[in-house]
Amino acid sequence: MAPTDWTPDLIDERTEKLLGKQGPFRPTVRLVVADGRTSVAKDYRACTPLYRWTVGAWNLRRERAALERLAGLDGIPLIEARVGPWILVMTHFEGRDLGKTKKRNQTPAYFDELMALVLAMHARGVVHLDLRQRRNVLVRPGQHPAILDFGNALCVRPGSRLARYLARIDRSGVLKYKQRANPGALTAEEAQVLHKVERRRKLWPFS
Repeated sequence: MAPTDWTPDLIDERTEKLLGKQGPFRPTVRLVVADGRTSVAKDYRACTPLYRWTVGAWNLRRERAALERLAGLDGIPLIEARVGPWILVMTHFEGRDLGKTKKRNQTPAYFDELMALVLAMHARGVVHLDLRQRRNVLVRPGQHPAILDFGNALCVRPGSRLARYLARIDRSGVLKYKQRANPGALTAEEAQVLHKVERRRKLWPFS
């Protein structure tokens, strides 16, 4: 289906199910099937007007900017359509998030591929900043990774001091999962990165 064919009414009619928790202060995430194709629509229409016009609008801009920079990376959703001011339609990936994936399927090879994807993302100047949420990291068929939900992502200048600092947060998320699934699998360098980030997180009052 071409982007010009999408409308809010069509998304309402073709929604197969809602994904995740919904509410006045979070977008409605819809699984939409149209013309035999399954997509994900992030929809801010049901949010309160104040949230929609402030946080919602900001998150939509950030997510769209991040995904545009990352277009073409395997395991990153593609933007299929921007429908009106409050709906973003994206690629749907088959698979299970890390919170629902058995540890035997969280192999060292999977985490190596996930880290490579995160580093490729950083090379394009995007930091996710919410990789510690297991629902944002997917194990696709064949044990290949995907990264979802770029609503908290930032676009930064690759190689800048800020980019390097924020990149550690993303990397530590991957390393934490790797350590949890495969105790003792971290290299000395990886363990040091994780230790430094964890120590700083303890000083942050909102972690």
